[in-house]
Amino acid sequence: MTVINTKLINMFLLLYDIEGKKDPHGIRIRLVRALRGVGAFQIQRSSWIVEHFDDRLRKILDELRCAGGSVKIMEWLPRTINDALGYNLSKKIVLAPLSAEPVYEGWHEKIKSALESLGFKVMIVPVGESAAKALSKERKQKYEKSLSRLLDEISLMDIDGLVILNSGRSTQSGILYVAQMVSKTKLLKNIPSLPLVQVERSGKHDGAIILWNDSFAELLEAIKKATGLDIIRPSLEVKKVSKEGNREIRQIQYAEVGDKIIINGQQVGVCLSNNVYLIAENGRLAGIIGGKMYKRAKSIIFESLAEVIVKTTPSRF
Repeated sequence: MTVINTKLINMFLLLYDIEGKKDPHGIRIRLVRALRGVGAFQIQRSSWIVEHFDDRLRKILDELRCAGGSVKIMEWLPRTINDALGYNLSKKIVLAPLSAEPVYEGWHEKIKSALESLGFKVMIVPVGESAAKALSKERKQKYEKSLSRLLDEISLMDIDGLVILNSGRSTQSGILYVAQMVSKTKLLKNIPSLPLVQVERSGKHDGAIILWNDSFAELLEAIKKATGLDIIRPSLEVKKVSKEGNREIRQIQYAEVGDKIIINGQQVGVCLSNNVYLIAENGRLAGIIGGKMYKRAKSIIFESLAEVIVKTTPSRF
C-alpha cells in the first residue's frame, strides 16, 4: 500500500495583487482571513494553495478585482525542484521526529551525520509534540496544528526528501499510525515526486525503514548505513470502517488491554480487550466495544471515523 496518490486531487494555486492606494477598505487583510478560513496554505506573500472556494472567499476575490486588483488561479501540479531539473542540484532533506524516543537515543543526529557526509543539506523539524520537547526542554507550548497540517507545511518547503522518525509499540503499529497521518494530509500525499521515508523503531530488533514512495538510492543507503535497518514497502489497510446509516464502526488495530485510546490527539478511552471497536453516530463517538469510553469523548466532532487519526499507547506513558 502507498499513501501517495498517483492521481492528484484538484487543488489550485492562487496569485493576487492590489496596490495599497486601491485598498482603503482592507480587502487584502479580509482575503487572508478568508483563505485561512478554508484551510488554504500560504506559500509566499499573495501566493496560496487552495482546495476549495466558499462563498465568502469568492465574494472577496470579486471585490478585489473590482477595486483594481488582479487574481490568477491555475491548477497546482507540484514537483520537487530536483525532479523537475533532473536531480543535478544540491539535495535538501528534512528529518521530522514524530516521537521522543528517537531523539533521546540520538538517532536524529546519527542519520543527519550520515546524510551530511554524502553532501545532503539536512534540517531537523519536529512534528510530534513529545519530539519537540525532547529537542528543546524549554519548549512548553502545545502544538495548535494537527500533525497532518505540520507535514503539509513541511512539504511546501524547498526540500527534496522527507524522513519521519518514529518509535511505535511495534513496526506494524508505527506504520499504521504514520499511514493514517499522511492519508489525512492535503498536500503531501499529492506530491508523488517528494521522497517520503519512515524510520521506525531504530535500534530495535523489529525496526525497519519504510519506503512510502520512490526515493533516490543515496538517501535510502545513508539511512540504512546509519541505522542498520532493512528497507520494506508497507502492505496494509489503513481504514477499516463499515457504515450502517448514520452509524460507523471502526476496529482499532494492534490494541492491547490497558492501552489508552487516542483520537486526533485526544484521549477518549481505554482498551479492556484486544478486540476494540469505535462506534460513531452523526460525527460523534457513541461508544467503544471492548473498551471504556470517557465522557469528554462525546465532545469530539469529526466528519467520519475513516478520517480521524487513531492511536493506542500503553497506559504508563
